[in-house]
Amino acid sequence: MEWFWNGLWPVLGLLAGFAAGWLTKRSLDRRHESRALNELVTYLHLKRTLVPLDPRPEQAGPLEARHRSAVQDLRENVMETLAHLTPGSGATEVLMRMSAASNRYLRDVAADPGSYQFALMELRRNLDEDLRILTDGRRDVQYLSPGEAPTPKRPPPSSS
Repeated sequence: MEWFWNGLWPVLGLLAGFAAGWLTKRSLDRRHESRALNELVTYLHLKRTLVPLDPRPEQAGPLEARHRSAVQDLRENVMETLAHLTPGSGATEVLMRMSAASNRYLRDVAADPGSYQFALMELRRNLDEDLRILTDGRRDVQYLSPGEAPTPKRPPPSSS
């Protein structure tokens, strides 16, 4: 019977070591994912293109092109964040919806450039809903409203 115990302890030690390693890796993966999601939330919070406004029809011009370019950058940032998620993450679906909302904006504005402000506010509304899902407490991700970062105050010009 002593041979049984002499064989069991190394097996139990091996299983405990495997479990500790697996739990550590899982914890590090979740922390990495949370960091990537927090960076995305902050990026969207600072994105001046998403500042709330009362939309009105406008002629296409340099401002519309600037917003289109900003939304393309936003979509790229969302796709880069996807690469930092663990396989099977619940955030994957949310980020895919964010990418689809960006694509919808680009498609709608290409069809009717004068309505870009309306499309921007629709995009902002969709991103805000998705950010609320990402920050619902199941992850260590803090909610920040898209486009609503305070504008930095500039120091008054010095008189010299």
